[in-house]
Amino acid sequence: MPDWRRLRVGDKIRIVAVRPYIQEEYGRTGDDFTFRVLKRLADRQTIRVIARIDEFGQPWFDYRFRNDAGEMEDHALAVCDDDSWVFVKPRKRAKH
Repeated sequence: MPDWRRLRVGDKIRIVAVRPYIQEEYGRTGDDFTFRVLKRLADRQTIRVIARIDEFGQPWFDYRFRNDAGEMEDHALAVCDDDSWVFVKPRKRAKH
């Protein structure tokens, strides 16, 4: 399991899954918005860049999407302490 405490601003991660407890938690509170966003990110295997580390050491990434009204919305999510994401290693540049 990747260690979220090692992430730094600028690191890249790929969201690869939505853990079942996430679905249960958001389903219980009636907030399926976050679950739907995480599912979309996992289905698309999108790469996210760590934008900030909060005062508790939790890394956060930003994301943007088009809402039902067709307008762009900006949001942020904290990186979970689970295996729903993987670290994306930087590519080595080819020598010319």
